[in-house]
Amino acid sequence: MSRMIHCKTCGAEIAANAKTCPACGAKNKKPIFKRWWFIALVVIIILIAIGGHGGAKPMGTQQIGTVGSTKSNEQPTPEPKSIYGVGDILQDGNMQIVYVASGDYVSDNEFIQPKDGNKYIFLDFAFINTGTSDTAISFYSFDAYADGYSVDMFYGADDDLSATLSAGRSTTGKIYFEVPSDAKEIEVEYSPNAFLDRKIKFIYEGNQNSGFVLEPNTTRTDGAISVGGIYESSALRISYLSCEKYVSDNMFVQAKPGYHFISLEFEFENLGDSDKLASSFSFDCYADGMACDSTFIRDDDLQATISAGRKAKGTVTFEVPDAAEVIEAEFNNNVWTSDRVAFTIK
Repeated sequence: MSRMIHCKTCGAEIAANAKTCPACGAKNKKPIFKRWWFIALVVIIILIAIGGHGGAKPMGTQQIGTVGSTKSNEQPTPEPKSIYGVGDILQDGNMQIVYVASGDYVSDNEFIQPKDGNKYIFLDFAFINTGTSDTAISFYSFDAYADGYSVDMFYGADDDLSATLSAGRSTTGKIYFEVPSDAKEIEVEYSPNAFLDRKIKFIYEGNQNSGFVLEPNTTRTDGAISVGGIYESSALRISYLSCEKYVSDNMFVQAKPGYHFISLEFEFENLGDSDKLASSFSFDCYADGMACDSTFIRDDDLQATISAGRKAKGTVTFEVPDAAEVIEAEFNNNVWTSDRVAFTIK
């Protein structure tokens, strides 16, 4: 039997592997491991482990954001901790992790509420990729325990922690759990590598906020392709056809306040001898250096397998902040080498 989750648009209970919600028609957002290159991503994780991916340790004095005055990342580097609290900043391999805040979560959807005697909680994190290769972050890598007992993850919110980060990119997001209201101690464990039995532990501290804010990165990628431009390799030609604001006609699928949808149209042509996959899942978007959510609400999403000499055309859509200064989309041209092609969004 398929695992059941709640539709993030209307709250209806649906199968996790459903393509669309039968109640409202919204497309079911997939986990961060994106379809066809899931196996490739697994291999990358193995290579990272073999290459000496070290244990977690607090970060040094590199400024990555702003923290409340009581917990600044300009202080001398302490020894690694067995468990981290709100405001702590640590380094795990090439990933900087900030435990930003924790608190109770109250659902405004009358159909999505905790069981009697339970409540929803959240932990808020920031992740910054300081390495040179892609790294995937997923809420599925977290587990929680209330007084030593495993508790269920809650999937009903719309700002969960899920992103693929290319070099220098960052993301923020929350993880949610349903826990007993009278639990004395709640711990959350993060598994940074699925193939190593190693956990990074965080303590839930009630309603606490460190005041940490990620610094925006408005550096533009050299050579980013504008509308009308073409990227070409020995195997693939990508034509950047258009970029426009998209207004959804689905009352259940609307951009968050302060955000809007942006759609990019591409044409892919296979110049090689073997099949190529043209997919919106191969694209990521970053606004001022921070990951944006993909949105799968259009009927012409880019998704095709192209044989030699053939072409495909389609759109990719993202939800981006109204106030962002620099917005770029990146096409993952080679998952093995983290080779990416950047496109400017205006």
